[in-house]
Amino acid sequence: MILLQRLVALYHPIRTTLPRSMSNNNNNVIYDLYRGHPNMDMLPQPEMKQIMTALLKEDDDDGEDSWRKYLNYGANEGDHRLIDALRSFLRARTVDDDLGGTTGDDGDYSNTATDFFITTGVSHGLELLCSTLTSPGDEIWIERPTYFLCTKIFTNHGLTVKSLPMIQPGKIDIDHLVQMVERDGIQPPKMMYVIPSYHNPCGTSMSLEERKKLTSFAVKHNVLVVCDEVYHLLDFERGSISSRRPAGMVRFNKFALPMDQGGQETDDNTPRGCCISVSSFTKIFAPGVRLGWIEAPPFVIKRLARYGYINSQGGNAPFMGRILTHALESGLLDTYLDKLRLEYKERHEMMCRILQRDPRLDIYSINEPRGGGYFIWVGLGGVDANDFLYYSLDHFGVKFMAGQRCNPIPDEDDATSAAIGSCVRLCFADLNRNDLRKGVETFVKAYQSYLLTIEA
Repeated sequence: MILLQRLVALYHPIRTTLPRSMSNNNNNVIYDLYRGHPNMDMLPQPEMKQIMTALLKEDDDDGEDSWRKYLNYGANEGDHRLIDALRSFLRARTVDDDLGGTTGDDGDYSNTATDFFITTGVSHGLELLCSTLTSPGDEIWIERPTYFLCTKIFTNHGLTVKSLPMIQPGKIDIDHLVQMVERDGIQPPKMMYVIPSYHNPCGTSMSLEERKKLTSFAVKHNVLVVCDEVYHLLDFERGSISSRRPAGMVRFNKFALPMDQGGQETDDNTPRGCCISVSSFTKIFAPGVRLGWIEAPPFVIKRLARYGYINSQGGNAPFMGRILTHALESGLLDTYLDKLRLEYKERHEMMCRILQRDPRLDIYSINEPRGGGYFIWVGLGGVDANDFLYYSLDHFGVKFMAGQRCNPIPDEDDATSAAIGSCVRLCFADLNRNDLRKGVETFVKAYQSYLLTIEA
């Protein structure tokens, strides 16, 4: 039944002649399933109080590493104590991933040399990578659908945005990608942008084999793979299914070829890895801290540290970095993240149970062994999502993101665009639990009512 619905959505999106009202504004909204924010009551307010209290107890006897030091300029790549704490945190959280992680004596949990660069968030990381690794006119290939605000960052740098070949929304056709370049002679892009874990908006993750194949292609053709992994640690097992977290994409840099086998030489005469991870504390702690990181091969980090804008300002957010260092070293972030993952698991399961009351609604990630992130991507069985959004707002007060908002190349007239146009993104992080339950129940009622309207 689900496969049939997806095929219908691919080729025969249901259109209506209902007039579109101009009332799509917040005055109509009773339940907002659109906004991808954490709920205010779930933010780490007690944890921040503990951190600030502990820091203020420090005095001059603490020597050079007192919090006072961090009121000054910082190192270009970020404070080394913060980077060490972050590396240890990530190592502990990913040691049992599905690539079979091991920890070496050098502390490199990725089995491949990677370094860190502190940013003010994922968007800042994308901005810096575009500034230092691309030139106007370069091509960047991205998924459809994708994070709905990323495209403007790329086009502002003069990059040409093109679609990766897709099997269905959120699933790259890697075999076709290889054929395009190696058989058909299409020039590969300078960069690819992907969301490999708990995709925004689809909620799906690349399989281990898909990550290996994509990395192997990128290494062979010297393509940089920028991986938005902001949701990578915000995950949970689905029901009673036991599963392992997907390995972070930088771990696949071990497929980089030695130079005598065709690898590309870099500034420090080492093989060039292709995978770059951008992430942040936004989802796993709080958006307001405005702190994130890039993890990448050393040649990327060196280029970032030498960038004129970074040289001029002297590092990013050193004082906030000191606060997050304490959260990491004290274990407060670990404890908070575990609570957050449990809360989101329960919210996600509740939303899925309600949506499954109507079998015509297709939850794209329902068969994934692990869930994660903030969103559920729902197919409407061929119904035009934009038309349904206006109807839902006008008659039921439920707001959500219509699929086309997440389509970076909306003029592409193909099966993928048609499928995206019959899907919606629902957020389970923003509303409190009671409003979330009511909002999803009302969404289902709105969908059922809309079907009756267009069938009449």
